[in-house]
Amino acid sequence: MKTILVPTDLSPSTNNALSVAVSLARLYQAEVVLLHSVMYAIPVSVYAEAPTITADYQVEENAIIEKEARKTLLAMAQNPAYADVKITPTLLTNGLGLVHNVTHRPADLIVMASTGASGLEEALMGSNAEIIVRHAHCPVLVVKSPVAHFRPENIVCAVDVDDELNHPHHYPFQMGENGINQFLYVRTPTDSRDPEGVREWVNHFASARGITEFTFIMRPAKTVPDGIICYANDVHADLIVVFTHGHTGLRHLISGSVAEDVLNHAEMPVLIMRA
Repeated sequence: MKTILVPTDLSPSTNNALSVAVSLARLYQAEVVLLHSVMYAIPVSVYAEAPTITADYQVEENAIIEKEARKTLLAMAQNPAYADVKITPTLLTNGLGLVHNVTHRPADLIVMASTGASGLEEALMGSNAEIIVRHAHCPVLVVKSPVAHFRPENIVCAVDVDDELNHPHHYPFQMGENGINQFLYVRTPTDSRDPEGVREWVNHFASARGITEFTFIMRPAKTVPDGIICYANDVHADLIVVFTHGHTGLRHLISGSVAEDVLNHAEMPVLIMRA
C-alpha cells in the first residue's frame, strides 16, 4: 500500500479518519493525501434568459473561501502528532465536488470519516460516504468515531452466497495477527437458501484463501444490515468487512445496498470491498 486518500470537508470529524490513515501509513510506509474540494457559491441569474456573470465581489469571496480552506487543510496536515508521516494536503478548485475528485484519483485505500445518514436524507440522498463507496475504484474504510490505535483483531466479515465474491480480493492492510477468521451470514425470513449449502459455500470461500481455522455464524434477522450490525455489537467487533457491487442508477434505487446501510448505522469502522 503506497497511497492512502483521506477526503475531508474540513470538519473536526476528519481527525477520526486521519488518525486511522496515519496509523496505517506508519505501518506500511505509505503517503497520506489529505484532499479537500472547494465548493463555490453558484451565481444566479436575475431572470431565466439572463447570462450568469461572476461579479467582482463573488471573485473576492471565492478567494477568501480558498484561503480559509487552505489554512484549515494545512493545520490538519501539520498536526505534530503526525510529524513522522508524509501527509500531502491537496486543495482542488476545479468545482467538480468532493465525490468526483475522490473517485477519480488513484489510491490504494480511501479512509473517510462519516456521521452516516438516516431518515429522509438516507432515502433520498444518502451520505457522501455512501456515494463514494458506490463509485470508488479501491477499498473504502469508513470511520465513525475516534480510534486510538487502529489494529483490528476482532473482525466480522459478512458474506453472501455470491460467486462474484470468489474472485481474488487484495485487502489493503493486514486483518489482525490471524487474518480474517470470523464469517457471518445473515438469514432473513424470505431467505430460502439451504443452510448446509450456505455452510459449504463459506467453507469453499475460506479454503480458497488458505483459511483453515475459522468461525462461521449464521444469524437470523429481519434485514441483512440489521443482522450484521447487531452481531458486530454483540461480539464487540472492532471492524466490519462487507462487499459491494457498487450498483448505481435504477438498480441501486430498487435493490439498495447492504454495505451502504451498514456504514450508515454501524458504530465501529467498516471496510467496504468491491465484489
